[in-house]
Amino acid sequence: MPRDAADDVNDRTTATAPLSTCFRRARASKPPRTFCGLPTERPDRETRASNATPDARLSSVNAHRERVVDVKKLFLVVNGAKTRTTRGKRDVEKVETMCRDRGVDVVVAETTRAGHCAELVRDADLSDVDGVGVIGGDGTLREAVEGWTRRTATATKKIPIFAFPCGTGNNFCRDVGALTVEDAMEKVCGGRVRDVDAVSVMDGRGNETVSINVVTWGMARDAAETAEGMRWLGPARYDVAGLWHILKNKRNEATIGVSDALEGSMEEKHQDYLMMFAQNTRCSGRAFAFTPLAQLDDGKFDVVVCDKGNAFHTKSLFDATKTGGGHVEDAKVSYVKAKRLSLKTNEVERVGIDGEVTVPTPVKLTAMEGAWCTFV
Repeated sequence: MPRDAADDVNDRTTATAPLSTCFRRARASKPPRTFCGLPTERPDRETRASNATPDARLSSVNAHRERVVDVKKLFLVVNGAKTRTTRGKRDVEKVETMCRDRGVDVVVAETTRAGHCAELVRDADLSDVDGVGVIGGDGTLREAVEGWTRRTATATKKIPIFAFPCGTGNNFCRDVGALTVEDAMEKVCGGRVRDVDAVSVMDGRGNETVSINVVTWGMARDAAETAEGMRWLGPARYDVAGLWHILKNKRNEATIGVSDALEGSMEEKHQDYLMMFAQNTRCSGRAFAFTPLAQLDDGKFDVVVCDKGNAFHTKSLFDATKTGGGHVEDAKVSYVKAKRLSLKTNEVERVGIDGEVTVPTPVKLTAMEGAWCTFV
């Protein structure tokens, strides 16, 4: 169809409009009511704000399952990379001092390589231990949980696993309200324990990895990888890397399917996507609320799938995530809750897990309801 003058005017108007105007136009479009057969979530600003507290991260349906543990002894895994820095040494000393002051015995093990934390937790004698703690971030905590899932066949009791937040993101700790090592210690001494979920990720090589935070693919995963090489920029590295990949506009053609059941058929959708997130936690990255209604123990993970738009619109979506998750109101965003997800690409691509692990496509995600427990 030939273009007319109105088409040219519309193109020039979109190209020069402020980012906020582009975002409002996208939100004015008719948003999808379903994605692959599941109803989409469209929480408004007030709803998102009411779900931003640690208490909202836990389902009221499971409140009766909460229990109290009297902590006398901890098995503590220290990320070995932390002990090689001045700040890391201070963190370890602070935690050990707090434990001694509270009368909590500590058995310390230090990691020496990637994956070592999972091995330590899998193989440790935990018969007289009341909790397993890590000094690190989401990546170290993920390894501890993966180690726990590898030993559950022989486990006689479910032991709380938690983190003293000494990592970069600390998104899981943020969800339970443990923003500092002091906060984490208070929760340990309080002893409140709740069963929480994880996600099983089966990759293209047939290997299984456990996620506790986020599984991501597309532009956001690519930008996160680029940001890792820009640590010298500090927190600004996420914005710089994001802008670079917005301008790059790589094609992300894939088939994504979701289901709210653990078995049965799955409806799929094939197209050129912008990115995909599957999260247990509300935030990922630098405390960005990608899935503002996520709960840690609802038996599901939250999925956000974004369609492609122009560079201005993509930038506006990223800006909206920084202000409480307003991106979920956008017409190009589908937000659903699922128990299974399938991602298939034409060529092998990389999928990120909890900011630490990268696995190849295709991937299959399955919710692991109540797979582990933690202090809340």
